[in-house]
Parts: sequence; C-alpha cells; structure tokens
Amino acid sequence: MINYQFAKPHHPLLLPYVEQFVQLDGSGTFNKSMYSRMSTSMLLDFDQGTFYDGQPMKTRLLGVTEKTIHFSSISQHPVLIDKFVVMFTAYGLSVFTKVPMQELSNGVIEGTAIFGNSFQQLYEQLQPLPFAARVSQFERFLLQRFTAPHTSHQLIFNLADDIKNDASKNPFLQLKNLPLSERQLERNFKRYIGMSVGRFLRVSRFEKAQQLLAAQTGRRLTDIAHLAGYFDQAHFISDFKRLTGVSPKRFRICSPAPRMMSV
Repeated sequence: MINYQFAKPHHPLLLPYVEQFVQLDGSGTFNKSMYSRMSTSMLLDFDQGTFYDGQPMKTRLLGVTEKTIHFSSISQHPVLIDKFVVMFTAYGLSVFTKVPMQELSNGVIEGTAIFGNSFQQLYEQLQPLPFAARVSQFERFLLQRFTAPHTSHQLIFNLADDIKNDASKNPFLQLKNLPLSERQLERNFKRYIGMSVGRFLRVSRFEKAQQLLAAQTGRRLTDIAHLAGYFDQAHFISDFKRLTGVSPKRFRICSPAPRMMSV
C-alpha cells in the first residue's frame, strides 16, 4: 500500500509559490497517467523504481503542459516506494530560477538542468531524512534562490490566480485594468507561467472539471461543464476528449477517489 503525507510550506515567504510538499512511501506499484496541468511539480524519486514516459530519472520537473505523461513501475511486482514531490503554484517556480518557464513546458526535465549540481547534492542530503526534515531542507534550498517579483511580474501572477479561481471569465477583458498591452501580456505570461493565456485558461477549466467529476459523482455533465467555466456541454466534451483521449463519462467511471495532488 502506498501512503501519502502532505505539508504546506512553513515559511510565509513561500506560501504564494509552493502549493504543498508530498511524501509517497510504503510498497506497491506506481502506474498513473497525469493529464494537462497548470502548475509545475518537482519529483525526487528516491526509490528509482519508476519510468516517466519510458525513461528512468532521479529528479523530474513536470512543467505546465497539455500533454499526458505516463508513469509506470519498472517492476511488475510490489516494491518499496519512496518519492518526494514539491508542488508549485502556477507561477511559483519562476521566482526561484532565471530559466523562462516556456522552456520547461510540455516536457519532463532533470532537476539539475534548472538548478545545476546543487540539486544533485540536495537529492543526496534529502534521501536519508524523514518527511518533515525533507520539507525543512527543501525550504532552505528555495529560500536561498528566491527573488522577489517585480510589480509587473506580480500583475501576471494575480491574473493567473484570477483565472484559476474563475475560469469562466475572459482574461483579456481585464487588460484595460493592466498597464500592459495584449502582446506584452502574452509574452510575460509565457515567461512566468509557461504557456499562453488561452492555453492556461483551457487547462484551468480542464483541471476544475477533473476535480468536479471525481468529487461530485452525482452531478450531471451539463452542471459540471457550467461550474468548470465551459460555454456548453459540447465544448466541454470535445475539450476533455482532446486532452485525455476519453469522454468525461468514461473518465468518471475510471477515476479513483480524489487526492490532494496531481502526481
């Protein structure tokens, strides 16, 4: 059985940028498909028993994407599980690295490609530690690399939060309240979020729909579509099939009980 532990950041400076820390341990097989998402996650695979899209890696950054990523256990038999996940907010990683977020989207990248050899050292330091100590150590690592966002960057962060909170709104209508042109908005959104405003809006609606399908099994698809911010049920079904390969109805049947994490 695989056990999950969750922790919010302890340092208040990290709260807008780190969603949560997650520990997976126990024994079992780890087979999962992860669909489109609007935030990045850093996975440290201490058991090194999992393939990510067919390739093993010790550290993986899972960037914002519309692509489905497949996880599969190397062994077909239950093995010891030990994985540590750092889930960032949509723009969270951008304050800890100078790498543009669009360079990290639509792919799975080694942690050392972002933070250099220091991330390999962090991996080795975290491996023998219990969950609480891993959280504290990773927080120190992030705080050493934190750069406070400029006012113009914060405008992008606020817009991303607004879209996440209500994906039914047209974000371009808010341009009149921002000291940015549409072109500047798109360029900065890709730089700090990793995708265009339109794609982020689409993934935001999709994530909301996933949560509703798993949590509210008695709701009609029409209601789910409306609550997730889709214009109509046909648009909802079409978008869902494009991003997952299955209909919302089929996804609901196959979906496991909801968890507080996306990987």
